[in-house]
Amino acid sequence: MICAPIAAPTPEALFAAMAAAAATADWLELRLDALQTAAPAEASQALRQALARRTKPVVVTFRPREQGGFREIPRQERLAFWRAALQTEAEAFDIEADLVEPLLADYAPAHPIWSRALVSHHDFAETPEDVMGFAAARFPPYAGAVKLATKINQPDDVCRLFDWLLQGPPPARKIPVGMGGYGIFTRILGPAYGARWTYAAAHDGRAIAPGQLPAAELRQVFRVTELNRETIVAGLIGAPVAHSLSKDMHNAAFARLGLNWVYIPVETPPDALERLIRDCIHPRSRRAPWQAGGYSVTLPHKTAVIPYLDRLTPLAERAGAVNTLVIEGEELLGDNTDVSGAMRPLVARFEVAGKRVAVLGAGGGARAVVCGLADAGAAVTVFARNPARASALGERFGVSVAPLDRFRGADFDGLVNTTPVGLAGSAEEAACPVAPDRLDGLAWVYDLVYRPRLTPLLQAAGQRGIAGLDGLPMLVAQAAEQFARWTRRSAPEQVMLAAAECALATRPAGT
Repeated sequence: MICAPIAAPTPEALFAAMAAAAATADWLELRLDALQTAAPAEASQALRQALARRTKPVVVTFRPREQGGFREIPRQERLAFWRAALQTEAEAFDIEADLVEPLLADYAPAHPIWSRALVSHHDFAETPEDVMGFAAARFPPYAGAVKLATKINQPDDVCRLFDWLLQGPPPARKIPVGMGGYGIFTRILGPAYGARWTYAAAHDGRAIAPGQLPAAELRQVFRVTELNRETIVAGLIGAPVAHSLSKDMHNAAFARLGLNWVYIPVETPPDALERLIRDCIHPRSRRAPWQAGGYSVTLPHKTAVIPYLDRLTPLAERAGAVNTLVIEGEELLGDNTDVSGAMRPLVARFEVAGKRVAVLGAGGGARAVVCGLADAGAAVTVFARNPARASALGERFGVSVAPLDRFRGADFDGLVNTTPVGLAGSAEEAACPVAPDRLDGLAWVYDLVYRPRLTPLLQAAGQRGIAGLDGLPMLVAQAAEQFARWTRRSAPEQVMLAAAECALATRPAGT
């Protein structure tokens, strides 16, 4: 199930938000500590009014700031609120663990009210080393449910939360919540492994705790209500990953073919890459309880990931970069679908064999493009702001290298931009990677940027009558090849394209 928190400054705003959130959530969490006036009497009155208006079951929350609440609430005020709230007909009550003992004076362990209690603890700094011991010391066995929300600092933290969910004593229904990037595993897979529910972002999409996802996305993109312990997990490793359309494409493809797979983007800083692969992906060392089916790799890990793999495909060896992890038996294989993904839409539109092609950039995308162009028989010249990286690229593939300011369209038939210049949401979103007047003389321009599809570079090319190709077809082509490698099924490319186009149209840049 999906539980959506409702945090509003006034009772009227709270009631309106409840109606909006009820469209996508199974439960509503009433964050009464968010009210501008959170005195116990006013909060209790708002609760009674909210209960009369509810269309979905609710869990009541009145949390102090040190436990993730919106304000400082003295302990006696919290107790006064709960002594009144527990008299209502709310379906559940989220009570912090430190209040259990003083409430026992009014409600003995055998009292039926505890069957509706969700006893919780939040740690915004770390995950305890001994999660099961920590939980056993704080959560009473007579609670109807317990929630442990912790900051996830490394992949093993997630594994220990799942250990608690799966292996600990079962006196109550558990809710593990991992806060932060790696916590996405708990938010998407928790219910599949027995968690009572997962928390979504607020009705307006605003995350009240780190790592929350919108309820509509949890339900429609990740299909959390359909996942189970047999679900195979694929995903994306990179930093950042929030902007990626990969989750939209792959999850739509899994749904269309009826595959019990889910694709999860995992924000992975460089210093955590090895541990993520070891603990959550590699078949010989994985601690996570789910089966890994394959992963996409994006910046900045396309070369950094190589030392942690068992072997590379010949194409990945030649490109010197990996964008796809494939599990074959007990081995983790590095592959590259960027090369064919970049070339397939290009050669479908333009002739490249024997043509002079300029490539802007010397990063991971440039490696794939230069590799593909060189193999297709094009005469390639790399232009980049980083001379050292450009020289290394030129030496690797035997192509020419020149300073960026020497580019002239009249010297080439085509131009491929592999830099992020022009990407919506970036510092250079309004920029063109080369001065527009230098494009004169080109037959075509290919921009790997896909957000927006009509980039400043493609706009400038169109104004000069130069044919253009945006980066979305490449994104879909490389993803379709990944899908086929992982699942051994042909990818529904039109479904993936439609999902990407829908996400581009509805999701703001950077999300």
